Amino acid sequence: MDYKFSNMNKISIVAIALFIAACGGKKEGGDKAAQLADLQKQEAEIAKKIKALETEIGVKSDAPEKIKLVKIEEVTPTEFKHYIDIQGRIDATENVVANVKSGGGIITKIHVKEGQSVSAGQVIAETDAGAYSANLEVLKVQLATTTIMFDKQKRLWDQKIGTELQFIQAKSGKETLEKNIAAIQEQISLTKITAPISGVVDEVMLKTGQLASPQVPNNGIRIVNMNSLKVKADIAESYARNVKTGNDVTIAFPDIDKEIKTNISYVGKNINALTRTFNVEAQLSNSDDYHPNMIAVLKIVDYKASNVLVLPINAIQNSEEGQYVMVAVNSGNKMLASKRTITLGKTSGNNVEILSGIKQGEKFISIGYQDLNEGDEVKL
Repeated sequence: MDYKFSNMNKISIVAIALFIAACGGKKEGGDKAAQLADLQKQEAEIAKKIKALETEIGVKSDAPEKIKLVKIEEVTPTEFKHYIDIQGRIDATENVVANVKSGGGIITKIHVKEGQSVSAGQVIAETDAGAYSANLEVLKVQLATTTIMFDKQKRLWDQKIGTELQFIQAKSGKETLEKNIAAIQEQISLTKITAPISGVVDEVMLKTGQLASPQVPNNGIRIVNMNSLKVKADIAESYARNVKTGNDVTIAFPDIDKEIKTNISYVGKNINALTRTFNVEAQLSNSDDYHPNMIAVLKIVDYKASNVLVLPINAIQNSEEGQYVMVAVNSGNKMLASKRTITLGKTSGNNVEILSGIKQGEKFISIGYQDLNEGDEVKL
């Protein structure tokens, strides 16, 4: 008996079977989509039976099997990092406005200009101290006279001449004038605006002849210590468990086209009740490129693992059983496609961490995997 089947024989068998099934299963007003699905299922089952018979009786198909071209890559362990992307800003640890003290006054002198470096305690502006100065001169003259009278009274008292009351009155008068002079001098010192920190004058918000008052906002001279800049950002509380002091961070400054790598220097412990965020900081080195309130984009490493298997995320496919990847395995002188069901970890950019399902050294198919089935022959 000749067991060979031609392509025409097989096509005829399938067509007849489908025709019989279609005629027998058709119902008036039936669901055509359901009928089509049923026919396709029967077609697949018949094709499967034909292939099984061919294998059993040793008949080879007249049509050559199609070999699919693919690209493969070896699965190798590597370092994997997961990032949090968040926008922040540059902040100066020492960024203060030097204001007038006490009740304020008319600005008479401004000793600095924007961009000038100043030292802590340096006088940078003055208000009118004319009335205080005049009073001080009067008190100094009175003190000189009172001091002479006190010295004479003291010498007499040392010689037991005069009364104790006269000595006490002279001493009291001298001490009272000294206290008054000290008070006036304190008032005069309050007319001078001094730099509370060392740094650079960032903004002068005063003008000569202007009435300055400590109660008026933006009414002073801003000084910034450019040696104490940092980047600050607010992060969602869901990341609080993974973001720690010392975590690696890459900071990009879009406005100046600059990027640096550093570490998180501080992680806040308090969660803001309104925004549900916590604060993180990273110190910056001194640079003329940086400016307070400049936008910064932080890329914080919140998870890092060494010697793990990583695959490109576009090589991962989905099925009812879960995620899988196609690998190429050698079978005699052929290379066949095989499905590997895998367990995914964290995703970072275009890569995904593989927790299980594939081994080091296996060859995964990175291009041409879309239409592959288990056992398909592939070629590089």
